[in-house]
Amino acid sequence: MNKEQSGDSPAALSLLRTHGLDEPEPIDDSPEITQDTWMVSYLDLVTLLLSLFIVMGTLNAPKAGVQVQETSDGMKAENQKTPVTMDATIKRQGQRQGLEEELNRIIGSNSLGGVMDVKVSPGQIRLQMHASMLFGAGEATLNESAGTPLKDLAKLLQGYPGRVEVAGHSDNIPISGGRYRSNWELSSARAASVVESLIEVGISPDRLHATGYADTRPITSNATPEGRAKNRRVEFIVEMGSELLHQR
Repeated sequence: MNKEQSGDSPAALSLLRTHGLDEPEPIDDSPEITQDTWMVSYLDLVTLLLSLFIVMGTLNAPKAGVQVQETSDGMKAENQKTPVTMDATIKRQGQRQGLEEELNRIIGSNSLGGVMDVKVSPGQIRLQMHASMLFGAGEATLNESAGTPLKDLAKLLQGYPGRVEVAGHSDNIPISGGRYRSNWELSSARAASVVESLIEVGISPDRLHATGYADTRPITSNATPEGRAKNRRVEFIVEMGSELLHQR
């Protein structure tokens, strides 16, 4: 075949270009970038942030629930505290009043009536007897008439277990002469004499102890003879159980 018969002749190529049959141009496969492409990236960022906030809120939710529950329980306990305390106080006051009435009834039924005062205080019973019922002036030896009231007192003490302090008290008049040099010695000796008598009538020595206070704990003014007579006394302080220990 000669050049004139070949399809690649200059004449043939010229004819193809004339009729628009040129060789195809190379195709660009790269993605088309438009003005709205940035919106896709922005929406992705917003979605990620929203997901992060949701996760953080989920993690914090149980802690908040616990705190609310604890606060609610604390408020409930605080609201219940006042009525419980009031009920307990009323109950204890009733116990004290009932015990005091019982003691007065027992004392009034024997030789102690009219000579012994009763006071129920937190955790203890206080029984007071005028010193003149037991001793002569300036003396620490028991009178013969002291045996009966002390025996009745011993029966009363046996019904209320607990340690018993026997406390001697005096007025503020200084002692001049006699067996005892001071009110301290006199009040202590009187308390010891009463303790020995209670042991003789059946009170266990382990429950008893004697104390002398002289004129340091007056119950009234020493300015009058009547006041000094009241301050010359012997007290019997009985320790009680836990039902009275926390009263105020």
